[in-house]
Amino acid sequence: MIGCEGGLAKSSASRGIPSPAPARFADGSPPWANNWSTAMPTFAPTKLTIRFVENLPHAERDPTSGRILSYSVRDTLVPGLMVVVNANSKSFAVQRDLYSEERDAQGRRVKLGTRRVRLGDAKGFLSIEAVRAKAQEVINQLRAGIDPNKPAEPEALPEPKKEFTFAQALDSYIDRCERKARRPSTVLGYRNLFERYLKDWADRPLREIGDDTLGVDERHRTITKNNGPVAANQTMRLVRAVYRHARRKMRDLPPPPTDAVDFNDEKRRDVIVTDWPAFWAAVQGLRNPVTRDWYLFLAFTGMRRGAASEARVEHLDLENGFLHVPNPKGGPKRAFDLPLSAFLVDMLRQRVKENAEVFGKDYPWLFPSHTSGKGHLTQSHVRHAGLVNPHALRHSYATAAAAVGLDPFTIKLLLNHQLPGVTGGYIHGSALGATLREAQGRVSAYLLGQIHGNVLALPRRAVA
Repeated sequence: MIGCEGGLAKSSASRGIPSPAPARFADGSPPWANNWSTAMPTFAPTKLTIRFVENLPHAERDPTSGRILSYSVRDTLVPGLMVVVNANSKSFAVQRDLYSEERDAQGRRVKLGTRRVRLGDAKGFLSIEAVRAKAQEVINQLRAGIDPNKPAEPEALPEPKKEFTFAQALDSYIDRCERKARRPSTVLGYRNLFERYLKDWADRPLREIGDDTLGVDERHRTITKNNGPVAANQTMRLVRAVYRHARRKMRDLPPPPTDAVDFNDEKRRDVIVTDWPAFWAAVQGLRNPVTRDWYLFLAFTGMRRGAASEARVEHLDLENGFLHVPNPKGGPKRAFDLPLSAFLVDMLRQRVKENAEVFGKDYPWLFPSHTSGKGHLTQSHVRHAGLVNPHALRHSYATAAAAVGLDPFTIKLLLNHQLPGVTGGYIHGSALGATLREAQGRVSAYLLGQIHGNVLALPRRAVA
């Protein structure tokens, strides 16, 4: 090999800069031109700087094979960091061994191979410190067993958020009703409304229903046309209750769509008993003595038919003149003691005696039935009786109570209605036993007077 003018070390020193100058032979050829086995020039590791990298000569092309004779210069401060020089570009890279988390029999981490990770074009870095910082990030990944060259797995798309449906909201509302000890018949009524008028909404997102005020109003009008105004109103009340219950926890739901519903006017069921002698005669004409007493009990107490049907002997206190009602409409928190007049005490005492003779001494129900699966009178027995709607007797009782001059608060207590206002919350009917029994006696006396005195009942016959 002929002598080399301006070797790299000599050239850099003569120019007074820390970066290398291109090395050439006297004929202008690169130092490896006559010995292609060297493949590319080599430089000892050095403290890389941006200036040093800028002054590195670009790689030459092998005239025989046409291959670019790329070369690299390693950094002395960050092991594995290097600058790679090609014919037209210079880039920074990190070359380190990659190990897995697994260990061999000697407890050493298993080597997966050597990885060269490109950091980017040298022109894209403003300082060598930025290069070293990025190199250290890559080195940390390699130490952790992460291959930066491995294509990143596509980020899994989050599963679409499942919307809360109307059926789920209904189940949640009914669960609350059951926890609050609402009557089974009430819960059954909700289920029936859903099955008859809202079943196609089961899988509809509640949010969609909330935004569909026109559709909700249309459903109300359709039910009104096909099934009547009361059924339509009851259905929308259920929708409103279910929606409001869900909105207590899902604050971002739209306002209740039932706000846009024009509810139908409902006529109160104000048909009451005005001909008490005729009512008495009709009741006494019933074949079943239990049903007879049940009707009279409703007429002389105004009690709801469901609570009356489920009255138990164990809750009856004839000595003190009251019947405890543990689970009326509104649940156990509305439990109360129903005062009994002398007329009612006598009637129920006779009823308990006859029950023991026919059904057995330990039979629990006050108004029992052999033909009912529940063991007591049910709605079917009432329908077959063919008399006035039992709820009309509640209206009739309230009217009779007003006729004898009872004040509204006393009437509400007798009917177990919620007393209005703060003052109403301070009044406890359980502490007014004697007062309410006296009021109950006045109502019974009035009704018996309307029937023109003591009318003997017809002989008792077969029992249901």
